[in-house]
Amino acid sequence: MYTPHGSGLLARALRGVTYHRVGMMIAFCAIYGAGLAGDPKTGGAPRSVTMYLSGVVFAATHFLPIFFAVIVAAEFAPRPLLQRVLVLGAAVALGVGLGSWASQGVRLLLGEWSIAAGRHGALLLPLAIIGWVGLAIYLLQERDEAAAQLLHDEAERKLDLERQASEARLQVLESQIEPHFLFNSLAHVRRLYRTNPDAGRAMMGDLSRYMIAALPAMQEKAIALGRDLELAIAYLNVQQVRMGARLEFEIDVPSELRQARIPPMTITTLVENAVKHGLSPLPLGGTVRIDARPESGMLRIRISDTGRGFHESQGSGVGLANVRGRLATLYGTSGQLALSRNVPQGVTATIVIPAGPAPATSA
Repeated sequence: MYTPHGSGLLARALRGVTYHRVGMMIAFCAIYGAGLAGDPKTGGAPRSVTMYLSGVVFAATHFLPIFFAVIVAAEFAPRPLLQRVLVLGAAVALGVGLGSWASQGVRLLLGEWSIAAGRHGALLLPLAIIGWVGLAIYLLQERDEAAAQLLHDEAERKLDLERQASEARLQVLESQIEPHFLFNSLAHVRRLYRTNPDAGRAMMGDLSRYMIAALPAMQEKAIALGRDLELAIAYLNVQQVRMGARLEFEIDVPSELRQARIPPMTITTLVENAVKHGLSPLPLGGTVRIDARPESGMLRIRISDTGRGFHESQGSGVGLANVRGRLATLYGTSGQLALSRNVPQGVTATIVIPAGPAPATSA
């Protein structure tokens, strides 16, 4: 698009002069001028390049004033359609008058051929009709451009609303990630201090380390898998003091996968779910196993337990809904959480996410 230097009325007036419109206008003048040069009433069959160029110049003399009159008027014309049509229609009439006046000077330069061509230029009504037809095309194009811009703006607004909604969902989900075991653990620490102070101090230390690591992580959109794994281990250490030999855990996550990005507290939430609903109700407790493997461009993380297995409320709690919501917000359909039966008993929670870095989200 051509943009004049400076600002003010001139810059605004010529804002509609684009390369596309100028090119279309030149092409129209070339075609119209060729027809004018070959018309027996105005020029007869072209006998030379000079005659053809004369026809083009003559056409340009008439139609360029119309073109610029409409372009300039379009920048200042009111937006209501009827008023806009009237103003731009008047601009066409003004352009026809200016073109007719300018053609008088061109006739002096075209020699004998200008006599016939001048007769064509004296017929102002056909030129005005051509100008108004061009104006109708311009208005239709303007309407289409306005509709396209409206759709673009609406799409941008929708994307912005979706981004805001995603951020709001993340904030809500983050606010829900509270260690449900906190108050029970503190109560257990108090009982241990009465019966076994050394065990109470050990549990308090594990609980403090867990909270120190968990609280900052909850403020982030995604953290390293290794960091979330450390949170889960700190949680399991706390629970191991409470449950004793009833709780065992195994970790099998290769070091090269520990930099993968996942929503914070994902593993910890699933481990908590396994301990709370799977192992704690059993007199003998059981084992929690965490493993991760790459698989066809995806990362598959499994949290398995040997607890009591599926039961009526399995999969419907706040923790699992929270994990699903955070995966969906961060990865869309590429992030999934599925529950299945563990062998020989218990439940396996499987997370599948893209192996690359997590998508960026605004804070």
